[in-house]
Amino acid sequence: MSSVSSPHGSSPVAPDGDPAAGARERALLLQIETLKAENAHLRLEYARQLASAGLARSGEGHVQLDADLPLALSTALLPGQSGQVPAGQLEYRELFAALASVFPMGVFRTDHTGVLTHVDEQLERIFGLSRQDFPNFGWLDRVHPDDLERVRQTWIQAISRGEGLSVEFRIVRPGADTTHVMVRNAPLRDANGMVTSQLGFVQDITALRMLEAEARIKDELNRQIIATSPDCTMVLDLDGRVIQMTAQGCRLMELERFEPDALQPWTEWWPGEGAPLAADALGQARDGRSARFVAECPTFRGARKWWDTMISPIRSAEGRAMMLLVVSRDITDLHRQQAAIVEFNTELENRVRQRTDELAEAKDRITQALREAQVLYNEAPCGYHSVDADGTFVLMNRTELEWLGYERDEVIGRLHFRDIILPEQIPLARQRLARVIAGEKLEPAEFTIVRRNGQRFHGLLNTTAVFDDAGRFLRTNNTLVDITERKAAEEALQEHQRFLRDITDHVPVLIAYVDRRGIYRFANAGHRVMYGVEPEALVGRHMSEVLPQPIWEDVEPLLKAALNGETRQLEAWRRDAAGRAIFIQAHYRPDTVRGITRGVFLQMVDITERKRTEERIHDMNEELETRIRVRSAELMASEQRFRLMVDNLRDYSIFFMDTAGRITDWTDSAQRMNGYNPVQMMGRHFGLLLKPGDPDEGIEEARRMLRLAASRGQHDMQGWQERRDGSRYWSHSVLIALRDNQGELLGYANVNRDMTDAKRLDDMMRNINDELEQRVVERTEQLVAANRDLESFSYSVSHDLRAPLRHISSFVSLLHEHLGDRIDEVGLRYLNTIGNSARHMSQLIDGLLAFSRLGRAALNPAPVDTNALVATVVSQIAHDTDGRIVDWLIDPDLPVVQGDALLLREVWTNLLGNAFKYTRPRERAVIEVSWQIDPLLGYTFAVRDNGVGFDSKYSQKLFGVFQRLHRATEFEGTGIGLALTRRIVERHGGTIWAESRLGEGSVFHFSLPIEGLNPNEANPLSMPVPLDP
Repeated sequence: MSSVSSPHGSSPVAPDGDPAAGARERALLLQIETLKAENAHLRLEYARQLASAGLARSGEGHVQLDADLPLALSTALLPGQSGQVPAGQLEYRELFAALASVFPMGVFRTDHTGVLTHVDEQLERIFGLSRQDFPNFGWLDRVHPDDLERVRQTWIQAISRGEGLSVEFRIVRPGADTTHVMVRNAPLRDANGMVTSQLGFVQDITALRMLEAEARIKDELNRQIIATSPDCTMVLDLDGRVIQMTAQGCRLMELERFEPDALQPWTEWWPGEGAPLAADALGQARDGRSARFVAECPTFRGARKWWDTMISPIRSAEGRAMMLLVVSRDITDLHRQQAAIVEFNTELENRVRQRTDELAEAKDRITQALREAQVLYNEAPCGYHSVDADGTFVLMNRTELEWLGYERDEVIGRLHFRDIILPEQIPLARQRLARVIAGEKLEPAEFTIVRRNGQRFHGLLNTTAVFDDAGRFLRTNNTLVDITERKAAEEALQEHQRFLRDITDHVPVLIAYVDRRGIYRFANAGHRVMYGVEPEALVGRHMSEVLPQPIWEDVEPLLKAALNGETRQLEAWRRDAAGRAIFIQAHYRPDTVRGITRGVFLQMVDITERKRTEERIHDMNEELETRIRVRSAELMASEQRFRLMVDNLRDYSIFFMDTAGRITDWTDSAQRMNGYNPVQMMGRHFGLLLKPGDPDEGIEEARRMLRLAASRGQHDMQGWQERRDGSRYWSHSVLIALRDNQGELLGYANVNRDMTDAKRLDDMMRNINDELEQRVVERTEQLVAANRDLESFSYSVSHDLRAPLRHISSFVSLLHEHLGDRIDEVGLRYLNTIGNSARHMSQLIDGLLAFSRLGRAALNPAPVDTNALVATVVSQIAHDTDGRIVDWLIDPDLPVVQGDALLLREVWTNLLGNAFKYTRPRERAVIEVSWQIDPLLGYTFAVRDNGVGFDSKYSQKLFGVFQRLHRATEFEGTGIGLALTRRIVERHGGTIWAESRLGEGSVFHFSLPIEGLNPNEANPLSMPVPLDP
């Protein structure tokens, strides 16, 4: 069957019997072409906006920021430079300017620890923070909670490693406004390569992410339109190979699985007359023109079908054909109808009606697509408007209306472009309108836009003209972009460049940059000191014109090597502009980008002082080496004497081990005492000596002893030890851990003494001790009886002393009432003194009895929560602050200890009460409670205050009864509290001591054993205790 082809750009021929159907079909196809044109116009507008900012990329809606954008000083970004700039630097400058023009950017600087030292105004606006809110990592409060931990870890790692970072995250500004930002920074290093600070910038990339979202919406819309199409739609590369096909296309072509590599080129699908038509259409599409043809093509299962095929180019932003879109409609039935139109007229009419319904549905879809396109137009992130030849607005999208503050009916046909710009910009606007009407292509222009309320913003205006088919002007299409933030960013960039210039001019280093020809492109103020030339005068001049000839002869080979990609260094004596002789260190580092050296960085430092210091150090090193040689000889002699002493020990032996317990030095004294020679013992574990008959158990016991020696410094042990010949001796061994000056464990030494004779004597003494123990029991019974007598005496003393005191207090009160108003001031003072003394005496008696009873009272040890105990005492003291300001700094993890809760509460009450009392003169008292574990003492607590303090040479006097270091008129008290505290701590097996400086506060330390106190242990403090003198 022959193929039927319509003229280029025409639709399939409608049956002669129904011209109305053909007209409807042509109208529908015209609407489709209109929709495609509008869609292409929108895509070109977006691409033009991105291209104008240097951000558009072919066929991509996602703009990838260059992670290698340089933050260090670059001559391409510095103002005031003349001469030729390398092309690579121009690309960086244009890219940096384009990024700053579209996405707001702020600049910051930190010190080497990551603490912010400088932020600019743009950074304040991005974060919505004032300058004083940034320090102490206040900016982290703005980070989105979902991004906070990632940002904090990235920041800490980059700062700690001295590396640059690049991280994107979200910030939440006041009002819950979420902004996407990109943060990049790089370390700044000194001449020694040490990081001195971090310099970076923050870009607001919210607009970029919005563009990406819009692009995804458009792509999804196109995908849905194609997916719901009843046609066979596919995409070809320029060679005619199928790279994508819709599911509907696979069904129409009866293709079970789409595998591009397994398919023949598309032109080979068409047999007979269809092959040249397909090849011709493919060639037209490659040339950028759409083509249409009708031909027969079988399916992959062999079914013969006729297709109405349209092939069109898919263009890049530059207008070149990138891929080809093929839409083939199955017209097999239509073709058969045309072949047999007479006999199947009725059937054809039914199919025409069916086709009409499908076209109606297509029209509805097109109408919906137009409506959605209108929504995209109105909701675009930039302003769109059109004016007629007079300059009156005829179109304006919702975005621009909201910017200006007008309603649509207030603008369309009423407002003129001169109503929204400054008066001085009206001539420029009229000139641009005249030019675009004349068919000229206009460059973008900046205007100051005036809102309805009088506020202003900067806008970038792009203008194109719309003409009808006859070439008559219809209207302009204008795109307006708000560049207010970009303008601010440009000003911030200029300020930042000035700031960098100031930095380089104030560092005591000569810095310069020369291009491949040796021409200065940058020079700092160091050249003024070194060569007496202003840095601005150097730019554009060759190095040989600036440097004296002898110096240029030294520098020229170094410069050539650097331009070949090598780093060079020079140290030499020079004279500066003032004639002073200085020793300089110069570095020549290549500026290499992608393997190409663009220029050389020059850095010269005055190291005269360092050179002279090195010379002095060299002289000192020679002297030191001489001393070392002498000392080494002395040490060798000393080591020889030590070796002779160790090898000739008789009752003692010594040998050495590594950190694992393996013997590394088996001396003659060890061989004599144990019977083993060095060959038998070197490299073996010393646990074999402990239990020769059970090596595993001996090694395990030895490891336990090694751990104790490592933790305590040494470990003592006694016991019977077997020699090689089977004889035994009573051994007293000391296992010593050997450490260097830094505390690093080097090994162990074992000092062993034969104590056999002492053991025999000890057995004899044990028998004597049994007899002594019987005597101790008898003596203890006598002490218990004396203890009861002392307790009776204490009660009697308490009763007999209190009675006179009560009489004194009573008669003082009676005398005061009897005299009434007749008593003069002196008499009243005498009566008050007597009363106060009586009360003080009563307090002394109470404290004395409490101190005496403490030595005899039984302890009730139990677990005590120190946190709760301290909190109770602090709460009790805090009720009596009398308006004082007290800062309580208490460790939150105080341990649980073993002890008597009531007595330990007395300890904390006395120590914290004293701290509270002796900080009374301070305007703001600070009382701190801390703790730690001491390997020898156990739990060690400290109570620190900023009170009046005391002379440390009287620290032991504090803990005696009635001992005070301050007058009672200054600070009240009996002088018994600390004595009671010491007695309680010692009864718990601990110690107490104090540290202080007069006027600088005090620290009281006390310890409690970790194992706690066994109430059944004999404690000498449970006996009657004499009073301290």
